[in-house]
Amino acid sequence: MSLDFLEFAMTERTIPVDAFGPIALDLTMKAGTIRVVVDPALKQAHVVLKTEATSGPSADAIRDTAVSLRGQNLKVRVPDVAGGMGGSTTISVGGNTTTFSGGSGVQIVNGNVHVTGHGGGKVFINGREVTATGPAGDAVTPITAVVHLPARSETLISTHTADTVIKGELARLEYDGTSGSLTAERVGDLDATVTSGSVIVGDVTGALDVNLTSGNLGIGAYSGRDARLNLTSGNVRIAATPQATGRLVVSATSGCARITGASHLNIRRRVTSGYVQIS
Repeated sequence: MSLDFLEFAMTERTIPVDAFGPIALDLTMKAGTIRVVVDPALKQAHVVLKTEATSGPSADAIRDTAVSLRGQNLKVRVPDVAGGMGGSTTISVGGNTTTFSGGSGVQIVNGNVHVTGHGGGKVFINGREVTATGPAGDAVTPITAVVHLPARSETLISTHTADTVIKGELARLEYDGTSGSLTAERVGDLDATVTSGSVIVGDVTGALDVNLTSGNLGIGAYSGRDARLNLTSGNVRIAATPQATGRLVVSATSGCARITGASHLNIRRRVTSGYVQIS
């Protein structure tokens, strides 16, 4: 077996969808990378899962991913390769987050990091386990999900830390993320719950419903109907267009929202120790 083959060996699984036309995808994947491509010329959706390992927990997770299709509804559940989170505490400072969960704990003494826990005290950098002698044989390598969807498809994405990028236009996007980032070009309805994460969308043309905690939301052009924003220690920047209609309801607690081009909307606001500017 050549070294070149070893270098590019990986695990890859393609999930075909036995349905024509737009679908509603429900994807749960706690970590890694998610790429969604909406192609108007595509007739059938398909999902590709891959990782840079042929064995170990990430490869097993891809093989064990549960898939179900009912009509036009596709559900994909990628197992958590890092194990259950259990109880956890997340600290966010200046846009950076640190999460402590399970185990015994982490100590930083004189610049040295000491990790102890029931799992033996392991260190992961970008999803890869690192030991005193180098990468472990059964390292947790990052998983990438590449989703190809026909036009007018809808997506529900649930994740903890995965970075998500959406190319093209979705009819509807529901997003539930913790400490992850979402970048999307254009969506109809947007329903997002964000904790210590970031959501950046170019255009929103439908209903907007966002719950934001210690995160960031940016919308380049909002031309939809009825918007509801609930933020706690978060930051919001939205540019509404003359095509936007209906209500704009903003509730802020220790958060900051700047919304421009929205003076023609039916505005309702409730602010507690926060800052809301609507013009």
